[in-house]
Amino acid sequence: RKEERIANHCSIPYIIDGSVPLEGGGLVSDGRITNYGSRLIKERVVSGDPESKYVVTDAGNRFNYDKLIFAVGSQEVVPPVSGIDLPGVLKMRFIDDLRASLRVIDEKRSFVVLGAGYVGLEIGAALRRIGRDVTIVEMLPHVMGDRYDPEFTSRIEEVVEREGVRLELGKKAVRIGGGDWVEFVELENGDKVETEAVLLAAGVAPRLDFARKFGLETARDGIIVDEFFHTNLPDVYAIGDCIQTRSYTTGEPFPGKLGSNAAKMARTLGMNFGGYEFAFEGVINPACTSVFGMQFCSAGLTEKDAVQEGIKVRTSKIENTDIYDNMPQRKTVWVKLIFRESDRQVIGGELLGPMNFAGVSDCLGQLIYRKATVEDIVRMDFSTHPELTPNPAHAHLMFAAQKAFEEWQTRKHD
Repeated sequence: RKEERIANHCSIPYIIDGSVPLEGGGLVSDGRITNYGSRLIKERVVSGDPESKYVVTDAGNRFNYDKLIFAVGSQEVVPPVSGIDLPGVLKMRFIDDLRASLRVIDEKRSFVVLGAGYVGLEIGAALRRIGRDVTIVEMLPHVMGDRYDPEFTSRIEEVVEREGVRLELGKKAVRIGGGDWVEFVELENGDKVETEAVLLAAGVAPRLDFARKFGLETARDGIIVDEFFHTNLPDVYAIGDCIQTRSYTTGEPFPGKLGSNAAKMARTLGMNFGGYEFAFEGVINPACTSVFGMQFCSAGLTEKDAVQEGIKVRTSKIENTDIYDNMPQRKTVWVKLIFRESDRQVIGGELLGPMNFAGVSDCLGQLIYRKATVEDIVRMDFSTHPELTPNPAHAHLMFAAQKAFEEWQTRKHD
């Protein structure tokens, strides 16, 4: 690899607000590689020959291989905005950029964040926690608009704005202006947002330069692989953020650049090298985050995704409590499940509320993977405790599935 140290990307918001020290838990330990007997070489691969099966680094070292794995990851998307190279436009994915950005964050008071996905919202929240003025600019009409349906994104927006973050949604940034340093961001409607710095959070794109040079077949969203991570070249594999992922449900190309997906790919390929033959059947994308005390999680397809794929669906939405509804500390949460009409299988879901939904979204991901039907979920076993879960009749996934089941039965008898 090129970098001397690797930043823990998921920890960047907590590095920003000081919860996690950069030089401590903010860096990924090289021991994750070396502790298992692997050799770590901090040089960049610049050339190679797939026929002779070798690669060469920028230090001139040649490495022959029997099997070659591309796991080169992704890089920040730099949007095509005039002035994007102006000093004060900050990147945070790689360690040198992150260190430079942290110095600016320490000095400046107002920030524009470009992008309102997971990263943009988490960074915006971190900046607010340390008292900075924050505006988030997003070209889509809603925050998290590619992962949640509007009835959920609107609730997220309410929380974010209540905490003092200014949202400019459905507006594209067209120019970053200033003299020797950023002074404003101009939106497509002509409005200008004054700022002392701009943070890029418009997503990530696969690092493909060397892959293409080496002769790998690629698409815009990554190296093309089969379900066993074979590329078009013999004995060359690819995993992680650098590959094109496909939806588990539809089999079509679908975004899946998550650390959890990359880890599963690595485990699967490692097991296959050990003599197994496990296919990677596509991404389900169980994912969650927390912003200003509001947790939101999802797995599978959104209703919008399904409609775009031509899948006829039935949805079920419930308002529930995080724990027993007779407990004084109970809080309101919302759950949505998406079922395919043709076979009644669950293909997606969304959860929102002031509770830790990670275990529920993981369970939902497994239900999608196991092709569970609405009847399967209604008949599931769930743990229950007044301080920890809803009452037994209102377990989140079961309660939403039961509502869908009842509606199906009502329609059946109409």
